[in-house]
Amino acid sequence: MTGATSVLSHINKVVEAARQRGGFDAMCFNKMTVLEAEKGRVRGEVAVAKEYLNTIGSTHGGWLSTLVDVGGSLAIASHGFATNGVSTDISVSFLAGSKEGDKVVFDAQVLKLGNTLAYTRVDIFANSRMIATGSHTKYIARETAAKKEAAAAAAAEKPE
Repeated sequence: MTGATSVLSHINKVVEAARQRGGFDAMCFNKMTVLEAEKGRVRGEVAVAKEYLNTIGSTHGGWLSTLVDVGGSLAIASHGFATNGVSTDISVSFLAGSKEGDKVVFDAQVLKLGNTLAYTRVDIFANSRMIATGSHTKYIARETAAKKEAAAAAAAEKPE
């Protein structure tokens, strides 16, 4: 996978597959738009809906934590993974609120991609100010092995 266009295409396929599977992932992705994607980094946008609010009318911390999870997962997927492992750790700092109708933008980056663990950072903005920042670690050994197997199979099929 090379070039920003093919990375964006891959990320959109990952998002669409999650929508088709249904469940919690589908709920997370249904209202999200991927704005940009390159290897190791994905930016997306979601309009704050009423169901994302807490009792005082600001974005719920659980919803912002979900954006850290989803954003970090997509940044990992930008390395060519069809799936993106399981969470081992997530931490979020809430810096400010946002309200219904605001456009929330997340900027997710892979900080380190190892053979078993991937580390990401996700910054979340509303109205050009950072409202949350988080880190997300995922166990990716199965995904790394599958990617290596696919590369080996593709190499074996190439005529010399």
